[in-house]
Amino acid sequence: MRRWSFVAGALLIVLGIFALLQVALNAIGISFRIWAIFWPLVLIGLGAWIVMGFTRRGYRSVESERASVPLEGAAEAAITVRHGAGRLLIGAGAEDQLLTGSFGGGLDVSRRMDSSKLVVDMRVRDRDFSRYFFGPWNHGWAGALDWDFQLNRNVPLSLRLETGASETRLSLLDLKVRDLSLKTGASSTMVDLPVAAGFTRMTVESGAAAMRIHVPQGVAASINVKSALAGIRVDTMRFPRSGNGYVSSDYAQAANKVEIFIETGVGSVDIS
Repeated sequence: MRRWSFVAGALLIVLGIFALLQVALNAIGISFRIWAIFWPLVLIGLGAWIVMGFTRRGYRSVESERASVPLEGAAEAAITVRHGAGRLLIGAGAEDQLLTGSFGGGLDVSRRMDSSKLVVDMRVRDRDFSRYFFGPWNHGWAGALDWDFQLNRNVPLSLRLETGASETRLSLLDLKVRDLSLKTGASSTMVDLPVAAGFTRMTVESGAAAMRIHVPQGVAASINVKSALAGIRVDTMRFPRSGNGYVSSDYAQAANKVEIFIETGVGSVDIS
């Protein structure tokens, strides 16, 4: 996980330098426009931010607390996670609860029942925004605002994540996630999609991000990526090109499948 963060940061720096060189070459013989270097500099700055967050570890100044959210007899759940900065780890393992785990900066949570569905909204209690701007240099990513929690594997889930300057790892293999929505800014994200959830819809909106998505063997996928300036790599052996996207040959009849739509600005997307 930490190694992937370093690699993602280094990749963004390389992409930024390459884009900056392209701007310099294209500027020869034409009038120079300052806005042309904006996105390359954003890439380089984001990559440096991630790498420095990787190297500056071990400083903790924010309390972490253990917390759980009871299932309350719900047949399904919709969870919104608002996590501005730090590391976010989500997996399976809460057997008698909806979720349980540790929450750096504390947890503010609201919940309500909507018929048989439990609707949960989670956010960091300690919302000192200076941490978000100076996170890697001031606190590092090793504990300050880190969240690490597990979800109930037996309950159908709708999961909505709103993250900022973060490192996110979603291990959803054993979960019944039917809908996954991710809105993120400057981030590094790894996702292992469910292996036996039936149908899963995944939508991503990202600014400057490095993203790696793994579709388990035996799960079909329909993939569509819209990008302004990002490196896109899709395993076309499993997901052949089809029109403007990529689709498994057995998608229509597959018992377990995912529909992935990604709209991203700059960075990288790797789907395998």
